[in-house]
Amino acid sequence: MGAVVVRPCDVDSALRYLHLGVVRVGSTVGHPFGTASTAVKVYECRDLLRRGVKQINAYVNPGKMISRQFQNEEVELIQLADACIEAGATLKVVLDSRLMPEEMTIILCRMAKRVNAHFVTTTEPKNLELVRKHCGFRVDTEVGGITALEQAEQAFALGCTRIRTHHPQPILDAYSASLKAGIPAT
Repeated sequence: MGAVVVRPCDVDSALRYLHLGVVRVGSTVGHPFGTASTAVKVYECRDLLRRGVKQINAYVNPGKMISRQFQNEEVELIQLADACIEAGATLKVVLDSRLMPEEMTIILCRMAKRVNAHFVTTTEPKNLELVRKHCGFRVDTEVGGITALEQAEQAFALGCTRIRTHHPQPILDAYSASLKAGIPAT
């Protein structure tokens, strides 16, 4: 099940608006570059969960990864994962593919498996195969930056379980048109 992801300051409004629907509310921890301290991220995560958020998108600090401070990042992810598991929420580890080299992406995928994250999200469709390969079957994958139905179909064909887009209407319109034309959906 997907979610509408809103800024932490908009969580209460989104929860009020969507409280009876099937759409879950998600929010971000450490957005946009994951540079907040571990204590701040853990507090932010717990506060969002207490308020009713059911999906946390956690941003990893690329600077800490590149400087090889892996233990710091893994301990942070363990604390976020524990809070999400306790609250029955989904944890997505977001890696900004533009900021991290391939080696760091692989290490982060392995960390996500060890901490029992639910998803790893890559921001670039071109990195999906790498993320899928190193997440295996223990962590689902999501890809951002999807702008067209063809990209979404390609992502799903590669084993991605979710897509993320800022503009869903053109994709939904293209999907609807393909259904009307009798073209089988993938």
